Amino acid sequence: RTLARRRDALSRVTPISLGIPDIMLNYQSPARAPENKDIDVFFAGRIKGSSTVRERGAEELAMLSSEGMRIAIHEDRIDPSDYLDRCARAWLVWAPEGYGWDCFRAYEAALVGSLPLLSRQTIERYEPLIDGEHAIYYDIEPGQLAKTVRQALQQKSRLTRMSEAARAHVLKYHTPRVLAQHVAHATLNAAHQMQPNATCE
Repeated sequence: RTLARRRDALSRVTPISLGIPDIMLNYQSPARAPENKDIDVFFAGRIKGSSTVRERGAEELAMLSSEGMRIAIHEDRIDPSDYLDRCARAWLVWAPEGYGWDCFRAYEAALVGSLPLLSRQTIERYEPLIDGEHAIYYDIEPGQLAKTVRQALQQKSRLTRMSEAARAHVLKYHTPRVLAQHVAHATLNAAHQMQPNATCE
């Protein structure tokens, strides 16, 4: 970053999301009506050996389960259609950081009408899911996940409105086709800035 040529190159680097895997669009499960949601928080993925955020968070969700909340955690692989159906059945889909911050899970949850529950992020993101608008974020300090879940589930009508906004946002910005178009346009714009007098043939 101290070299001019590298700063120039970095100025053209922009974030991109993982988005929704193309194959998952073939397994779309319809969004569940609020009265048909029978899971409060759902998570499917690796906990042990992934990140301390996941390990601590799983402990807090286990505590909420002991209090009577409907928590469903699956560490084993699940069939894609079953996975999306369980996402659709949940009010919240927990999408904590693992090896990185961005993950398919958040976009998949929004696709089927659930609300992503995300650990707070510090990276710049492309068309991000906004806290309080398309998702709910929590701080990673002990106790914050449980506190956030309790507060969120007290306002289920708000969660319904947010999940609708999240689905519309993901379909607008995070499908494979839209992301490919964004990459093409961003590349052409960057090339034009480097050679403003160039013409395309």
